[in-house]
Amino acid sequence: MRSPLFGSGSTVLDSFLYAIFAVMFLATPALTAQDADESELLKSFEKVDIWHFPVDYDIGYNNQDVIVSRQLIAQPTPAGKLCYIRFDLIRGEGDYAYGFKPPELGPSAPDEWGVWVKKRGTVLSQQRSVLKMNVVYFYVDAPKDEAANEICAHKQALATLQAGHGYTAKEWSSLIVRARLIHGWARENR
Repeated sequence: MRSPLFGSGSTVLDSFLYAIFAVMFLATPALTAQDADESELLKSFEKVDIWHFPVDYDIGYNNQDVIVSRQLIAQPTPAGKLCYIRFDLIRGEGDYAYGFKPPELGPSAPDEWGVWVKKRGTVLSQQRSVLKMNVVYFYVDAPKDEAANEICAHKQALATLQAGHGYTAKEWSSLIVRARLIHGWARENR
């Protein structure tokens, strides 16, 4: 039988558990703080759905160069349209490039992007080229006003590495590798 300390049927343990539950409930908005791009898109759209794809290459002298073109698919298909693809670099060393295909290398699909990681060093120096990043896809639905769709084109057109305009290699893979996106944020992005 319980010993009542704070009224009938209540114990110190029950009060402690209620306090923990209240703190967790009130702290939830702080724990799920939104990304700056996600917050900006939520000002113009009712719904923003996040998908990602991890990229991780570590190329040593005795490995082959990596040249990969990608087109990613979200399954099940999100309700909205693709608004923006962002490249979040986690670690980059040596000779590497990533982003959308530059016009001088020929035409490409709007959602096709690629990576290039070149081996470097000698048997004696053992240098490595490393590219680790997350490619984040922002899908949007239900625009709040008519200017909402312009924000997507503006964000993707920015001449920044994050917007995918940093591919500097002079070669591109003509073979497109298709893969599935992962729903939600990657741990490194939160």
